[in-house]
Amino acid sequence: MENTRKVRLIYGAAVATAALALASGAWGSTSGITPTTTTTPASVATTTTTIKPAKTSPYSPATTACIKQATAAKKTCKVSAAVVDCKAEFETAFANCFAPGNGVACATSCETAKTSCETPALAAEKTCLGACKTTEKAALGACQLTTPNCVTNAIGTFKTCKSACAQSPALVACHTNFATCLTKCPNL
Repeated sequence: MENTRKVRLIYGAAVATAALALASGAWGSTSGITPTTTTTPASVATTTTTIKPAKTSPYSPATTACIKQATAAKKTCKVSAAVVDCKAEFETAFANCFAPGNGVACATSCETAKTSCETPALAAEKTCLGACKTTEKAALGACQLTTPNCVTNAIGTFKTCKSACAQSPALVACHTNFATCLTKCPNL
């Protein structure tokens, strides 16, 4: 009888402790007041971590390193020289990042096709930006001191317009075609 009483006391204490823990939100509560998810001390939470795969280059390690070096040189060049000169130097350096002979000729051909594709797309982007600027200028000119948000709205509209111009599908297609073309060029 005494053993049964001890078991009931221990069982009762365990139930009371569990009820207190659940009521206080100590185990599994997500809101801090009322538990929505509970776990028991015997269960173990499992955590899974998703690791993104390393970004891989479609080029050989030597070609990838060369392209990175040519890109860094282009950025440095822009600080001290004309953009046109830097672009020409970069295109030559970039093409030389591919295998001598066929690789360089292939990369040069891809660059030429990209330039031919980009020229009309960039001209259309410039025209689009000009229209955005004209609309902004007119909107700002129409603003009056009694309209407090007029200037902010005009500038916001211009930024939205400018962003739309920069996301030209034609320009995106040029870059996609260029990347596809380069995958066919022999690497270093």
